[in-house]
Amino acid sequence: METKGAEILRQPLDVLRTKNSSVEAGVASHPVQIIQKQHKLNMVEGKMKMLAKIHGVHVPMRLKMDQTILAQQRRFPVPGLKPSFVGLETMLGQDESIEFEDYLNNQEFSEKQIDIHTEIEKTMFQAGK
Repeated sequence: METKGAEILRQPLDVLRTKNSSVEAGVASHPVQIIQKQHKLNMVEGKMKMLAKIHGVHVPMRLKMDQTILAQQRRFPVPGLKPSFVGLETMLGQDESIEFEDYLNNQEFSEKQIDIHTEIEKTMFQAGK
């Protein structure tokens, strides 16, 4: 006979690293958290449906194709510089708002100067070895 009881912890529960305050990993999130996570996706889907009804099916298809192309374009990989998707951010309207990542100690905007030519030479010589 199996009795269902409280689980015995073998090691301390690290809530800050795992972001899981429960012993069970399968505990459902609060409904408001689920809604907040899906908000952007629902807004984009609603916009695409509206554009398809107003202008035709080709408009959402073209926008999706443009997004796919812009998501593939990156600048030359330079150590110390994060890849930038300026075209995609502009198309999605993410360049019009200032989020907390934009001004709260982001490493991308640090005052440390990087000599791009030296960094590219380092990567080219490492790739050649």
